[in-house]
Amino acid sequence: MNRNVGFRSLLFVCASLVLSGAGWADDAEGTSPPPLKIQKIYFMFHPVCWRNFGATPPPTADKKLWAACYNRELKVNEKQKQFISDLKPDEALVLFPIGRSGAMRELEDHASQALGRRCIIVRRDGWDPPAAWGTLPNAIDEFLNNPQLKGKAEFLNPVPADIRKELETELRDAWEKHQRPNWNIGLLEVAYYSRMCALDIQHEFKSHNLQYDPATVRSAAFGEGFEQCAMTWKQMLVPYLGFAHPADNIFELSVSGAPFLVNATLVERLELNEDLRLYLWKAEDGRLVGMYARAWCRMKDPQLFAHVSPAGMKLEVRETHNKQLWPEPDAPVLALTEKDRRLRIPVFNGIRRDSHWSPVVGTAEEPCYLIAAGISFEQFRERLVKASILP
Repeated sequence: MNRNVGFRSLLFVCASLVLSGAGWADDAEGTSPPPLKIQKIYFMFHPVCWRNFGATPPPTADKKLWAACYNRELKVNEKQKQFISDLKPDEALVLFPIGRSGAMRELEDHASQALGRRCIIVRRDGWDPPAAWGTLPNAIDEFLNNPQLKGKAEFLNPVPADIRKELETELRDAWEKHQRPNWNIGLLEVAYYSRMCALDIQHEFKSHNLQYDPATVRSAAFGEGFEQCAMTWKQMLVPYLGFAHPADNIFELSVSGAPFLVNATLVERLELNEDLRLYLWKAEDGRLVGMYARAWCRMKDPQLFAHVSPAGMKLEVRETHNKQLWPEPDAPVLALTEKDRRLRIPVFNGIRRDSHWSPVVGTAEEPCYLIAAGISFEQFRERLVKASILP
């Protein structure tokens, strides 16, 4: 999607929020349902972004790309319904709707009817830090140490006192560890919203008499955009829920606005370690696509970089909105670092914290996609798997 269409705002907007668990109720005597242990939890984020806007693209949009994404969403929504219907009796869905369109309500109703109390619908407004904070030389330090910071009281208003203290301690520890004066203030939204959603989900699980063992429960995420909301909003949520294992993202049940992923086929999702994933696709035009991403991320976690040799293949590196980062960046500020004949590729964190490496979209992170030709899939896979991953 063309950046001017406001794709990021389309994907990050949340509906007005309340938590609901439609489709189930106590029995006639008013007793609670029996306890049910859940072994796997799926997180579904913002599944009808394109359909919310309709099949007719805005005037500034790429009409071909819009139609392709819209049609993929139609197909993916049907796959999502079937996936939900096929969930096992010990699996649950946590759904984050976007808007109240007919398409969104249809998915909500299907999930509620198919799963009953195993469907949790999260309706909590996200809230941005004041835009003026983005102009401060050291906004995170101001947030932590200036009690008179304009807008701070309003930003913290939705957060209970004990959670405020918990998150301030976590942020302060991370800040003192890294001392990055250019951390993006978007980190605050991700951390505080994710922590509150975790609190909501835990409350709803208790209300529905659903239980999970944090040491063994597994999880996965899908929705829109694949590399945007569906990654960002689960990165901190999963550890805040106490899970011992991260949540992988399911591409087949997601939609990306990246043109090179439209009609692409995911060939493999590799676990390089507990935290790190490598996604590998074959694009519709036959080129190979790879992307490194964290499976979860906390405020304290370092920014990682993959050091990849571009030798022996025709390689481009692009971000989600199709801006070229290498070999001929669309703007000097987009250029990636090269050292010892290797590209320094940022591993996608998804928590909107690290804007220092390249202002691809102004003040937010973006994943970097390696798009290759002239090399076999096996060679491409081996090259990316064997790349050094360093802070």
